[in-house]
Amino acid sequence: MCKYFFIVIASLISLVFSFNAIANSSAEISETKQQLITTSISKQLIENYVFPDVANKVASQLLLNIKNNEYLGYDEIFIFADRLTDDIQEITQDKHIRVKRRQPGLSININENVEKSFRKVEVLDGNVGFIAFDKFSSNPKAKAKIDHIFSQLRDVDSLIIDLRNNRGGSPDLVRYFSSYFFDKKTHLNSIYWRKTNRNEEYWTIDDLPGAKRPDLPIYILTSKSTFSAAEEFAYNLKVRKRAYLVGETTKGGANPGHSFDLPSRLSIFIPTGRAINPVTQTNWEGVGVTPDLPVMAVLAFEEAYAMAKYSALEYRVSQGKAKPEEKYSIKHVTKNYGKWTLASNNCPLKYRVAQAEYNDRTNKYQFPYQIKYYGNGSANIEYQLGNTSGKMTHMLYFKNRKDEKSGISIGFSSFDKVSILKCKILMD
Repeated sequence: MCKYFFIVIASLISLVFSFNAIANSSAEISETKQQLITTSISKQLIENYVFPDVANKVASQLLLNIKNNEYLGYDEIFIFADRLTDDIQEITQDKHIRVKRRQPGLSININENVEKSFRKVEVLDGNVGFIAFDKFSSNPKAKAKIDHIFSQLRDVDSLIIDLRNNRGGSPDLVRYFSSYFFDKKTHLNSIYWRKTNRNEEYWTIDDLPGAKRPDLPIYILTSKSTFSAAEEFAYNLKVRKRAYLVGETTKGGANPGHSFDLPSRLSIFIPTGRAINPVTQTNWEGVGVTPDLPVMAVLAFEEAYAMAKYSALEYRVSQGKAKPEEKYSIKHVTKNYGKWTLASNNCPLKYRVAQAEYNDRTNKYQFPYQIKYYGNGSANIEYQLGNTSGKMTHMLYFKNRKDEKSGISIGFSSFDKVSILKCKILMD
């Protein structure tokens, strides 16, 4: 028995080494294959990319890169794919385009993925609904899941939808999900498809299994990782003034498409369409969706929850569902928008700022801020944000002590600690 045991173990070890050898050899790529891959990429882009003139620029650059031996040493397939992605995105500025390794034959549990995309659904204190939603799945069962969620949350008085980890997916599910928030038929988005040279319109759906919530206060959490269809969902509801966005500016990908096969078991995702919002006549490509309240993603829930609880209270009062004590408090309690920091020098100013991040376009650090005047009467306040190496002065006009202003800093050349350096009342 021991003899057979060692034979089996030896066979398994040999098999493992064989698989590793095959994997390593298949991962290596010759210069000839590099040329075949870049030629195939150029062909697919020229034939399918929604912007043909840009596709021609990419093709010319890839040909020049091959001619100048730019890809010498990129003999590992994964590293070569990443380099091609970087080169193409540098020209197109399109974050959807990506070259990657195809992995055929993988079995996917569709039911499990649909369930996993809705990471958390619950009712929070204050009767605030919460949905953490990480993917707009194209599987029809995702619609049934959304129906079930709205059945679970049918009695909530406000709703927070967390899209901070959502990387996108199906525009059809965006339409279905959004339809629960509009009572009248609404044109949400259009997509221009290069292949047909026509616009495909996406309108809300009239008949749904569950009850619609057209008046429900909605807060959407975003991050710099929120992408594609998740951005469309946030953008559509924002421009229709149907939701309040809290968090970071999203990643900035508005062009839908699909994958095309390349040699050496590679594939490339190519945007074959372009989103066109019926209200703005544009989209969020390259710029992202700007939140109504800019704040670091990690703090977005804290800020949104404080507002959502107050909105839920207002909603109950408006619907005649409020308790007597709630009707009283709505008239006497000031809205709570989360944590604030007092300005120095006894200035009647509160502020909060998000962490500064480097902006590749401006070559400066920038940060979101929110300022609130809480003095008596009206005032014009001049304030200064920044540090000793870069100062900024803005003029804001406050009508009264409840007035608030939000924005993004102009930027400064280096980053230290962000603080308010000057706050002066110019006129009472």
